[in-house]
Amino acid sequence: MNDEQHVHRKRPIWIWLISLFFFVSAIWTLLSFYLIWSGAIPLEPAQRAYFDRLTLIDHALTIVVGLLNLSGAIALFLLRRIARNLFLSSLGMSLILAAWQAATKGWVEAIGGAGFVGVLIGYALLIVVCIYAWHLSKEGVLR
Repeated sequence: MNDEQHVHRKRPIWIWLISLFFFVSAIWTLLSFYLIWSGAIPLEPAQRAYFDRLTLIDHALTIVVGLLNLSGAIALFLLRRIARNLFLSSLGMSLILAAWQAATKGWVEAIGGAGFVGVLIGYALLIVVCIYAWHLSKEGVLR
């Protein structure tokens, strides 16, 4: 091995924060779905109708988006260039899934106004993470 391969690359603090956010978010999402499906969290009628309309494909695509985010966070933490593509894929797929569920499943009614603002903030954060991963890749931090 040459000296270049032995150089320890230090992770910027933002990588730590982004990775931690996505790890906690994945755990929170899984816990939330479990509590909803187990009946521990009472749902309003619009929310219940939304969950009742979800198909196996909807659930599978939601899991894929979550796995893309989690994989992106792991790849980012490991300083891998593929993190950029994983986050971009997650963003694209989640936007398509949200549009589909808004048009066919009653998603907007289920999340309500405050929930919609939260979703928009989430998309904005994911866009910023995509830009940051692209920047790190361009700078050679991600390999």
